[in-house]
Amino acid sequence: MNFVLFGNAKGEVIAVFYVCAVCNGMERWAPLCPACGEAAEDRGRLSDYYDPYAPYRPIDDLKMTNGYNDLDRHQCIHSIFCEQCGQSFVQAVQELALE
Repeated sequence: MNFVLFGNAKGEVIAVFYVCAVCNGMERWAPLCPACGEAAEDRGRLSDYYDPYAPYRPIDDLKMTNGYNDLDRHQCIHSIFCEQCGQSFVQAVQELALE
């Protein structure tokens, strides 16, 4: 989860938090395989597979070094696997803005 501070028209500072609705169980997601078009399995955040301690590191720290532009775009990069054809791929999930 990351957050951004905004100023509104009244001069108030508003914190907007960004969360992945899929990781947080707010939405169900059924990605399709780009190779065969069949339903594929979401295996969670790609960064959780980087090393044994990655799931315990702050998400924004991992986003700064993962090679994707996901921090600026407020996206969560997921690891996807298709059991039908054996294809592994990544797909970005747009994060939700919460005030």
